Amino acid sequence: MSPFPLASTPLSRRRFCALAASALALAAVPGAGCAPAPSSAVHLVVKVPRTGHDVVFDEDISQVETVIQAMADDFAATYAKEPVEVEVVVFEQNQYDDAVAGCFDTPKAPDVLYGDYFNTSTYIHTGRVVPLDDVVTPDIRADLFDHLVAMSTVEGRLYMIPYLARQNVLAYNLEMFRNAGLDRFIAEGQITAWTLEEWTEILDALAESLPEGSFPMMMYAASSQGDTHIMTLLRSAGSSFFDEDGHFNLSTPEGIAALRWIQEGVGRGWFPPHAENLEIEDCSSLFKNQQLAIYMVNNASLTRYGDTVGLVNFPGPDADGCATTFSSGFEVFDNGDARKLQVAKDFITFVYESDHWLDYAAGTLPASKAVAERYGVDIPGYELFRANADNVVDFTGSNPDTRAVREVFYPCIHDLLMGSTTPEETAARIDELCNQAIDEGRAASVLHE
Repeated sequence: MSPFPLASTPLSRRRFCALAASALALAAVPGAGCAPAPSSAVHLVVKVPRTGHDVVFDEDISQVETVIQAMADDFAATYAKEPVEVEVVVFEQNQYDDAVAGCFDTPKAPDVLYGDYFNTSTYIHTGRVVPLDDVVTPDIRADLFDHLVAMSTVEGRLYMIPYLARQNVLAYNLEMFRNAGLDRFIAEGQITAWTLEEWTEILDALAESLPEGSFPMMMYAASSQGDTHIMTLLRSAGSSFFDEDGHFNLSTPEGIAALRWIQEGVGRGWFPPHAENLEIEDCSSLFKNQQLAIYMVNNASLTRYGDTVGLVNFPGPDADGCATTFSSGFEVFDNGDARKLQVAKDFITFVYESDHWLDYAAGTLPASKAVAERYGVDIPGYELFRANADNVVDFTGSNPDTRAVREVFYPCIHDLLMGSTTPEETAARIDELCNQAIDEGRAASVLHE
């Protein structure tokens, strides 16, 4: 007896939130609804970071937590096995550890976590995150894109079920390029690539032509936010970044050359001044205000800029450059309560067996093949980014503690930008500190049995 139509007609946010509220009110009336009175309801905690989100068929949706809340309301109103209360807790992107590991063994511990895999992967190695292979039926598995499933599989078991993905490339301001005489590098309607020599020529031309208060390219190192994009730039001179064992490997001619390219860019005026003290959001604001010519963009944020930007891959080891993919999805935590654990798994099953809720991934790159087939033509840049998938590089390797690595990586870039360390010293320091964090993470790793 679902109050939500599970047919193909999508609901507006106002409509599905109103229906959710009505369903919960109905469930509180004795004898009404499909579930018994919630005298001993299971209290499920679902956590989600505040994240922008677009849906092609519902312009009212602007945040992913709105969708997660509606999923939770629908599940609580229709779950037939026993009464359920679902509490959705929203936290800020820089508060993952406080919201997750910081709440272990408390009433606020997450039973379900929705988030980006490069952040949530760390918690798999606490032994709290359960494998979800028993939840993924053959039909569910057949509907998920293989590369996204592989991304969140550890030692042959699936620990996060992907819901959507975002592919990151760089955007360049078309007007700024034309004003700098860089028309020959513009490739509208495609994701282009430039050699490192061409990148240098472009950045020098922009530095020469841009008015005071405007800058050629993003750069930041005040925190770990956005540092994965700086890691990607370190492939610019041909570095593979990781060695065969998944350790950082920047103390090579290619790695050192990439670090020197960035450091020399400070003196050549490529970046905003004192970029070591900037956050990625500072660069985002500059780009939106047309004070920055080149900034990171993904398929989900592309619509913010309309036809004012072109797209280019990060400079990389080959002529096609490189991009990164960020997968987002659901993890389930074992907090020592078998009853809650089963309900949490049932919530995941509820989402992935519902075309209605899977459709709300349509606005990014859906993990569901069926959703991609239904809405691919409506998703901005969908075919463009799908065609660029061959240029995606792995920016996490086999690292069991990505968050710990990021905490020691960005200070190294901070000092490089300040000029207090040489490229050679920076490469050695990154390799030493990041590999120490990787090894400590591997030693401490515990997977759920």
